Amino acid sequence: MDCRGMAEALVGARGRQEVFRRALAALEEVGIIRCGEAYWVGEGLSLFQMQACRTTCPLVARSRPLAEEALRRGEAVKEGSFVAIPVKQGEKTLAVVVLSLHEGREAPEALPSLLLLALKRPGLELAGRLLATQEEERRRVGRELHDGVGSLLTAALLTLKVAEKHPEKLPEARKRVAEALEEVRRLSRELRMPLLDDLGLKEALSRYLEEYRQHGLQVEAELDLPRLPKEKEVALFRVVQEALTNVLRHAQARRVSVRLWQEEDRLFGVVKDDGRGFDPEITPPSVGLLGMQERIQSLGGSFALRSKPGQGTEVEFGVPL
Repeated sequence: MDCRGMAEALVGARGRQEVFRRALAALEEVGIIRCGEAYWVGEGLSLFQMQACRTTCPLVARSRPLAEEALRRGEAVKEGSFVAIPVKQGEKTLAVVVLSLHEGREAPEALPSLLLLALKRPGLELAGRLLATQEEERRRVGRELHDGVGSLLTAALLTLKVAEKHPEKLPEARKRVAEALEEVRRLSRELRMPLLDDLGLKEALSRYLEEYRQHGLQVEAELDLPRLPKEKEVALFRVVQEALTNVLRHAQARRVSVRLWQEEDRLFGVVKDDGRGFDPEITPPSVGLLGMQERIQSLGGSFALRSKPGQGTEVEFGVPL
């Protein structure tokens, strides 16, 4: 595959994930690879998977170990028909692609350089973050409308039907409509986040956590953080918000703790619950989890999730100030 073909494949890619997706698709189309995966290198040399193989194949089991080895060495690592290739800017490795090569084929020598050019194109990172964030928010709002407002309105409609024959049920119907209206107002407040604009992340989180206490959760909070640039405050608020939403919906927890603190030039955060937990190795990542990873990664930070069945879940992140 010549440089021109790969360059044409990468033209117009918006965001990191699309760069890798297009590159791997182009290599597969011309018969160089069977499949491939891609990882972005975050803070502390953590690998975040940006593109996963579409099929179950031997590459899946070897992909991350090979990517970690290529990252450690700072050079390509080959194992049979698999090859892990770092994408470097100077001495810094930005990403690693892992390819399953067809017999007798080699990865194009220009691949790392072309990927670097595509990834560093002006506006690419901002556009990619914006698109990912917008899509995540659409999905979240859709879930909130369906699960919250939708169920309340359905209950109100059923109650109204009963009230046609039993007028004494009208007060109950009014109550359900009022609950739906309050849910819409709550969702509107979350989307606009006026407290975050006016008072900053610390106060906005403090008041937001009060709402979770009303759901019967024991919430412990330790918020020791300065005012931050607006984009960082928005991203961190959304990460904590999504983590707490997962606790409320899935964890069956009694207690959750939220800690954010500053150490020198970094800000760290932990959201930990005592819920039922799960096995991250066999549970596919949710849209919300991927959204949290993307937000922290977009700030140049690191993200980790730890959980075991019956032992709760811990979300941990760190970002540069």
